[in-house]
Amino acid sequence: MVMVPAHRQGPLILLARLLILLAWAALLAGLTLPSMAPGRANITTLVMMGIGLVLLAVQSRPRQVLADWGVRLTLLAGALLFVALVATASSAMHLAAILILAPLWFFAGHSALLTQLGERLRPAVVGGFAIAGAGAGAAIAAADVLIFGLARGGGSVNNPIHFADLTLMLGFVGLVGITEKPKLSLFFMLGPVFALVAIWFSGSRGPFLAFGPMLVVGGGMLALLLLPTRRALLLLAAGGVVLGILSFALISSGAAGRLGDIAQIGTLLTGTTADASANERLHMLQSALQAFWASPIFGHGILDYTDVAQSYAPPDMNYRSWGHLHNDVADFAVIAGTLGLLSYVLLVLAPFASGLANKGRWRNATIYLGTVTPLGYFAMGLTNAMFGVLAQTTLYAVILSLIAALSRQGKDLPA
Repeated sequence: MVMVPAHRQGPLILLARLLILLAWAALLAGLTLPSMAPGRANITTLVMMGIGLVLLAVQSRPRQVLADWGVRLTLLAGALLFVALVATASSAMHLAAILILAPLWFFAGHSALLTQLGERLRPAVVGGFAIAGAGAGAAIAAADVLIFGLARGGGSVNNPIHFADLTLMLGFVGLVGITEKPKLSLFFMLGPVFALVAIWFSGSRGPFLAFGPMLVVGGGMLALLLLPTRRALLLLAAGGVVLGILSFALISSGAAGRLGDIAQIGTLLTGTTADASANERLHMLQSALQAFWASPIFGHGILDYTDVAQSYAPPDMNYRSWGHLHNDVADFAVIAGTLGLLSYVLLVLAPFASGLANKGRWRNATIYLGTVTPLGYFAMGLTNAMFGVLAQTTLYAVILSLIAALSRQGKDLPA
């Protein structure tokens, strides 16, 4: 054992305490602030990642997170995307554009910082921070509509759809606390309730569509992990029936307001819809498909890819050029072709692979997070961009960081 001179012990103790405070700040910024102050949350989280990268360079123990499957798969996804960008780049800016997804490439630094908390980092703690974020989102959405008279809740702090996406994810991250503290299940169940309130007042149909699968799969996963199999299956079946009945009643009765128009999304399968917003998304998808076939291996690059996709739209398909194509699969297909689609698959698989690889104390927690996170991002990404929008990308990186850090806790102990 290396003895530290007495005159150096004081500064080292202060540094250790500072790192612990920064780790708590990273949890607050990553799990509580996104719904109420996404800009501040993004900046703070990126700074914490930078500090963590320094830790990776100077300390050996935090480097254990580099062996995490989430880190490996996201870096492989980044490598595939970079190869595609090299093939299509006409300037250095086309290569530098990969940094739009920087939180995914550098989240190991964030995880290294979280490891400074040691045994203080627990599923119940993670759930508590996320519940606070989801609760803040619900309060903001309700106040925007009921007090300030906004048409859609969340508009005071963010785009209403992005706001609902973030709050929905935070609400379901909150459920992870049940894996450690099942006696506090009612408290942690507030997460999805808060998320639904936020979605309701925001009038965001994409997150509303994603809520059902996340509730069924996330709740079912927790039930299977924590309850006897037969009881878990009965509970899952009953929950699915109740959710289906409530959803049908709300939509068919007109009580759901703007969310009631969600039924028209099904007409996308026929190629036409009376809903202007859904019709616009349909045109984007059709344009993206044509752009993909025009360059199926390497795509067209990140810069101005939406304009490229629009140039492949038939003359009768007019839509506004947004910063994305309202669909993650379409975005990756146009940007980087088949390599982009492979990159997307790896990004979606990363949390699941990371959670499943954990054999330690918090295995149930990491499996739950590794299941509900990619499901939520895939479902929400069908109607709105998730990867490439900084707040959503950063939250995904934070969850990956949490899975990796929790996997380091008691990893030599049985689950």
